Amino acid sequence: MKNITKRFIAIILVAVLTMAFTACAKKDAAKTDGEVADTTNETADDVGDADDADDAVVADAEPVTLNVWHQWSNDTNELRKIYDLAVADYTTANPHVTINSETLDTEAYKTKISAEFAGNASGIDVFYYWGAGTARKLVNADKLLPFDDYLTDEVKAKILPGSTSAFEYNGKTYSVPMFSWYMTLYANKALFEQAGATLPTTYTELVDAVAKLSTLDGVTPIASGARDGWNAAFIYQALALREVGGESINSMLNGEVNFEDPGYLEAAKKVTELYNAGAFGKNPLESGNDDANSSFINGTSAMRIMGSWFANQVYTDATATINPDDIVALKIPMIEGKGNATDYAGGFVESFWVNKNTKYADEAVKFALYINEKMGVAAYETGTGFCGWNVDLDESKLNPLFVQIKGLLGDSVEGVLAWDTSLDSNPATIHNEQVQTLFAPNADVDGFVAEHKAAINK
Repeated sequence: MKNITKRFIAIILVAVLTMAFTACAKKDAAKTDGEVADTTNETADDVGDADDADDAVVADAEPVTLNVWHQWSNDTNELRKIYDLAVADYTTANPHVTINSETLDTEAYKTKISAEFAGNASGIDVFYYWGAGTARKLVNADKLLPFDDYLTDEVKAKILPGSTSAFEYNGKTYSVPMFSWYMTLYANKALFEQAGATLPTTYTELVDAVAKLSTLDGVTPIASGARDGWNAAFIYQALALREVGGESINSMLNGEVNFEDPGYLEAAKKVTELYNAGAFGKNPLESGNDDANSSFINGTSAMRIMGSWFANQVYTDATATINPDDIVALKIPMIEGKGNATDYAGGFVESFWVNKNTKYADEAVKFALYINEKMGVAAYETGTGFCGWNVDLDESKLNPLFVQIKGLLGDSVEGVLAWDTSLDSNPATIHNEQVQTLFAPNADVDGFVAEHKAAINK
């Protein structure tokens, strides 16, 4: 794939050794983030001292600037802070490399990335993206660089078995995992107690809770964030998971069966039932993801259906006014007589990828491997996601809410990725747009199903 010079062979060997001893080393629970960074740099120095010749090669290497794009735009996001620390560590250990990071919020980021890769994306070397169906369009357009020539036995040994399926296309591996997620129903038990409502384990209990929570002044039962299509889709997908079942949905997303199961229509009806009951407030399409998160952590919403990464924000967002101890993590409520309680929404899909048109393929892949491992470990140790790397992990600082989610995941079997990352680009877009129509008066559920059939069925 590449004619790698001897110089770059030496660089990659140093990187592999550095990653093996530093990127996911088990940390002393008493160390601060700054101390962790110091330890990482010290370890990198130790590796360099073991081979002065290789160290000299790195020092003499041609200066490289990598343009790295990601979607952690919110300064309150713990992963944004850890990413910045990881970049600082990397450039200290690799002084010839400059990392130029660019970021936007999720929806704007998706739009901008698509526009860039409509051309050659010359301003992007490494970028955060989603695997499965989302990345397939870039693979088919020959926009991505495979990692296979860079996946040494040492690197492969550290990757969690079964975590790379969303990054593999046509027998090639285009990225490696970072962390996985788990769709969670977050509930504020203080508001539930105030309303005299039961924490829902079934859809019937959910409807009853919505009715009781609606009586609380200034409280929205469920923060939907429906202005952002993927937020609206999460709510629909949660109900479809229980109506249809994980195995059947995966078969549909993989193109093995058509979008035909009557459960898809029933799930749409349930979204409209909840909307008409006031579950999402008066105008759910006016508020997006950040608004919904803020509403929940400030106690003006009682429930939030969101990924496991939200658990961290409950504890770390300085703007939050709720007591984190009041928040509990629940499975998506069951629909009586349907589905399997062990089905869940989530899995490995997020990762850093490399633009095939990069001028610095070797350095770009080296950094992508490093940052995927680093952020996978950080996601777990901050209580955000589940690491895709088979390495020692420090669990001493996991927040109680993430520990609850970890327990829920431990009881789960069949995982379903978010539909907009599993479907190809066009049907994924139609799905998110159509789901939003369910969060408005007089929703046409039959039209919703017809649009999905036209987009998904072959």
